[in-house]
This record gives sequence, C-alpha cells and structure tokens, in this order.
Amino acid sequence: MAVEVYVMRHGETEANLRQILIGREDSPFTEAGWRQPVEVARYLVERPVSRIYSSPMDRTLRTAALVQQTLDRSVPVDTEPAIAEIDAGEFTGLTFQEVRSRLPSDAALGKFHYPGGESWRDVQERSVAFVYGLEARHNSDAVLVVTHAGVIAGLVAEYLQIPIEEYIRTRFGHDFLGRITVAAGMMTGYEKIAGTVDSWI
Repeated sequence: MAVEVYVMRHGETEANLRQILIGREDSPFTEAGWRQPVEVARYLVERPVSRIYSSPMDRTLRTAALVQQTLDRSVPVDTEPAIAEIDAGEFTGLTFQEVRSRLPSDAALGKFHYPGGESWRDVQERSVAFVYGLEARHNSDAVLVVTHAGVIAGLVAEYLQIPIEEYIRTRFGHDFLGRITVAAGMMTGYEKIAGTVDSWI
C-alpha cells in the first residue's frame, strides 16, 4: 500500500521579496502571498486529501488555512515541527548576500551548520523521516504537506538520491505543488504538478 504526499511551499512574504533569511522568524505576506495558496489549492479540490500537515511557522499556518478554506471541506490541519524551516541561528535576519559573505570559502551549503542553529542536512533528515512515517499513518491515503523551499529540496533530493549539498540551491517557488509517493518504506514516485522550479541566485 502507498501514501500520496502532496507538497507545497508557503505564500510569498515580504522577507522573501527582500531576500532575507528569516529562518524561524515570521514576515507578513505580500499581496501575491495571499493569492498563491488559493491558486495552488485549486489543483487539490478534486484530489482525496484527508489531512494537512503544516510547519509551525506562521507563514505556513496562514497558507494551510487558506488551502483549507479553498478546499471548502473538513480537512484537519496538524502542526508538525519536523517540517519546520531551518534554524538559521546567528544568521537569522541576514540578507542572502550577507549570508554568502559570511560562509567559509570551502563551505558546502548542505553540510554547513549555521552557528547556533542547524544544517540543511539536519533539515533533510528530520523531514524525510517524517514523510516516511506517513505511510503507517495514512495507508492508501493522500495528505498535503505545507512547508518551506529547503524542506522540499531535501525531500526531492532524497527521491532523486542526490546529496543535499548538491541540490539545496534548487528553488521551489511559492506557486509550487508536487506529489511524492511513499510505499514499502521508499519514495517510489515524484512529479511536479504546478509552479516554478529554478535555482537560487
């Protein structure tokens, strides 16, 4: 038996627009940020999503609420720490340019441990473990995971069997919706349903 895991990113925030690494902090939605979750949710209206799992960040919880309203049916929302944004530690609040200037010249971004925080490999390990665990909870079911670009990159890298340090610069847009199939303890399928996938500048 298998579980279908739909994955989407939260709506765009002002910090995203300004290219700031906010980590576990929050930022208001832009005008587009309020619109994007509704547009993505329309792809799910006819799909058998039985539960929504959201990262505990306010921007993902706002996104999940907008999806729930758009689906217009009773789909429970659970908060899940395992799919939270990276803890950027002392780098929280820096612009992407400032982050790049402070990284060691030989740093592999996936392995680099933010001072006082975690690494992208840490993020990948906790989010992948959570997604694999969904098979036991939702046999032959479909769920939605509302999360962050780096978490999505870690999940897709796991499916593709690509080291996270080689894939973390893949950017999943705020309009992204993908589907991962988990069966027999493995990711057996992945497809992009909608949205933007490119690379961070």
